[in-house]
Amino acid sequence: MARKRVVAMMALWLLVQLGAPSGAKAEEPRLGADIAAGAISALATVVALPVRVAACAATVALGGVTYGLTMGTSELLRQELVAGTNYTCGGRLYITPEEVKQFAKEPEQRR
Repeated sequence: MARKRVVAMMALWLLVQLGAPSGAKAEEPRLGADIAAGAISALATVVALPVRVAACAATVALGGVTYGLTMGTSELLRQELVAGTNYTCGGRLYITPEEVKQFAKEPEQRR
């Protein structure tokens, strides 16, 4: 008799679970995309970091030489040097996984 009750309760529990609306939404699997974005981000940072450092060093070196040749008298040159240094030397020196994901989504948005 006890076994029939257990079976009946399990059957009732199963029916309730199957019939109850779930608050969970089906989403696309994201684990693989997250791992891929992280790996691509690490590789892109390894490539981009030396390029950005070299561009920054070249901007400072060339700007310094040019500023020295004008003996610091050119206000326009000083403004351009500051703007160029801020552009090439400023900001982050690494690529985030979010940037990779955004870049990957852009072709889909253009279609």
